[in-house]
Amino acid sequence: MKRMGIILSLLILITSCDQKKKDSIAIRTTEINSLTQNPLAESIKRGKQVYMDMCVTCHLPDGKGVENIYPPLANSDYLIKKQDESIRAIKYGLQGEIVVNGVTYNQIMASMGLYDDEVADVMNYINNSWGNKNDKIITEAQVANIKE
Repeated sequence: MKRMGIILSLLILITSCDQKKKDSIAIRTTEINSLTQNPLAESIKRGKQVYMDMCVTCHLPDGKGVENIYPPLANSDYLIKKQDESIRAIKYGLQGEIVVNGVTYNQIMASMGLYDDEVADVMNYINNSWGNKNDKIITEAQVANIKE
């Protein structure tokens, strides 16, 4: 009888250890799935790399730009209100006056030569950085529809 109690206790212990492993695996699987099933988060991650490679020189790491020379992307009213124009500027470059947060900018922004998916990714990054928040994902197809 005592032996049965010991065996039963061991079975419960083994089962509970296995359950802890299963729970741990389930949590890790959920974390991985949430990353791979969140296209906006993945796009933002890729967009940050594009930004650091192509945009940071003028718009700076904090997205504040250079006053009166390169417009800010951080808390930018232009970016929020003019998504298509912002996409067009990244895709084709920009020439002429724009007003951002009440300040007029009139510099030439050269085309960066980015592919449509890179433009979408960098837009998703800047749309969700430095005080900007936009849950609506910019897609490659949306960028492809923007004409010069």
